[in-house]
Amino acid sequence: MLYASADAPRREDYRYEDAPGGAVIGWHKDARPSINRKHIDGPLLYMRNGEMHWLTLWERLLLWLGKTDALALEKKYRPHLSR
Repeated sequence: MLYASADAPRREDYRYEDAPGGAVIGWHKDARPSINRKHIDGPLLYMRNGEMHWLTLWERLLLWLGKTDALALEKKYRPHLSR
């Protein structure tokens, strides 16, 4: 992940999103969301843009049953990030 000012040069292999305060957040186009199942406070979804989301009990169940994955959960919370 890359934090930069709005007027900084942009790399072609990164995707960018505006952040509060005039900053810009960028991440590699090939980046994938991930889930930390062993976090001390419970499962945590790490999205490509650096946001984190605690999984609800329903999401945990769907994940355990194999009915969802990190990419599907990210699309649920950040639909504009889907490719």
